[in-house]
Amino acid sequence: MNGFEVDRTRLVEGAGEFTGYAEQAGKIAADLSGALESFGVCWGADQIGRSFAGGHVAAADESFGKLDGISGKFDGVGERFAATAQTYGQVDGGAAGTLRDVHS
Repeated sequence: MNGFEVDRTRLVEGAGEFTGYAEQAGKIAADLSGALESFGVCWGADQIGRSFAGGHVAAADESFGKLDGISGKFDGVGERFAATAQTYGQVDGGAAGTLRDVHS
């Protein structure tokens, strides 16, 4: 058989699973944020500590910002899977209708 097949039911179910993944990722990010905040400025305020902070804190904040945004990305993936399932159903239904018209 040429082409491909889609299990639309499973695709929709899988899309729904991403909500849970998004929630879990959000919780992990919140837990990590709380843990990091509890340490405070642990590298010190002396010259070495300031040097460390100057080279690492901004990069760590940027990385954490990306981690914190993963939750929204999971939701977006689930939405795209659901939209793909819907589009596939519409296209498949349209193709089947066209084939029925040709056969008639």
